[in-house]
Amino acid sequence: MNLKKRIKRKECEVNHYMAGDRFLLIKPWSYRLWYDVEHVLGQLLIAELTNRIPVVFWPTHCLHNGFIHTNGFELYFEPVSNYSIFDLTKPGYTFYPPIWDADNLLMEDTGKDTWMYRSIGDLISSDANVIVGDVYFSISEIIPFIKKNNAAYGMTALEIYRYLYRKYIRVKRDILMEVQGFYQSWLGDGHPLLAVHVRREEDNMVIDERKDIVEEHYWYRNRGKYMTKHSKNRKRRYFFLGKGRMLKANTQYHAEISKLINKYAIKRIFLLTDSAEVVEEYRKTYGDSVVYTDCKRLTANEPAYNMENHMVKRRRGVEAIKDAYLAAQCDFFIGNNFSSLSRTIYRIKDWPEGNVKLLFRQREKRKYPVNVRMITARERKILRSIMEFVKKLYSTIKKKLHIGGDEIDS
Repeated sequence: MNLKKRIKRKECEVNHYMAGDRFLLIKPWSYRLWYDVEHVLGQLLIAELTNRIPVVFWPTHCLHNGFIHTNGFELYFEPVSNYSIFDLTKPGYTFYPPIWDADNLLMEDTGKDTWMYRSIGDLISSDANVIVGDVYFSISEIIPFIKKNNAAYGMTALEIYRYLYRKYIRVKRDILMEVQGFYQSWLGDGHPLLAVHVRREEDNMVIDERKDIVEEHYWYRNRGKYMTKHSKNRKRRYFFLGKGRMLKANTQYHAEISKLINKYAIKRIFLLTDSAEVVEEYRKTYGDSVVYTDCKRLTANEPAYNMENHMVKRRRGVEAIKDAYLAAQCDFFIGNNFSSLSRTIYRIKDWPEGNVKLLFRQREKRKYPVNVRMITARERKILRSIMEFVKKLYSTIKKKLHIGGDEIDS
């Protein structure tokens, strides 16, 4: 039995055993569109593992929810089930975590960052009618709980993400029509196509290399620990002995782009960016081969997420989805490993091996975002190597001149 038939059979088994009064309500985690979609996918997998009916609800204060009293998720995607949040408020229903009840289900839990009652094991083992998933779990964290009767059993994390995207994430028809219209007008005759996602530089901040970074969702919750205020007006200093030097943001892209242009004769570059300065830089560097959508971009001095009104918020979400699905129609992709948008593009398509590269900075075993300036302590290693060389040379000279005796090193 091939993989597609096996997946279809197990999906039917899951749907057969799914009870009508067991739900998983999926609320936002970050209020950033693609990061919350990534969160939704993890929760959808938990819904499958627990035989629960998933219901996604993004409230009106969600960043990309453009209208009052609407479900923000359904402004962009088709519902994942035939139920809404209002079907979950029946008298007599039980809820988990225990802070929830039928009266406060539409509200936000400001204490969810404590993760109280929110371990994967707690959610999976709960017998409540409604469990609420409002914290982020990566697929890798959920894999140990997958049993043989689930379609995702035996898959890698990447394969599971792609399986969940195919099964659940269905973009609204009007957005797909925009995607195809732009593709036919600007990209369709430009293959081989390279999509490049460049995030604007992170404010006026600098990474301190001595502090550890884990992964993207942890980075955005705790980035204050890893960054230091740095004025753009301050003269950049390059230190030699011990203090390090400044590395600019987003410097790795051009070398990777050049490799692909030289090897595959790339005809067009589809640029995804939230930065007006990046657009100007790439136009100067690559000329008319650069193509990009007409959307809101910020200058270096503008605060992030400076949205004008509710209608504009919905438009921003459409632009983010449009960029992702246009990039997925390209032949190659270079993105940012710490970006949920870049990871989405990597996951919604079965890319040929070697056609995708998600960039990050690596210092020893630590990973850092490419779009943040960074003080590197590389010169310390150079100094240490010089000192070790001098010590060995001095030791050799001592032995030859018989200074300090003829001791033999053990």
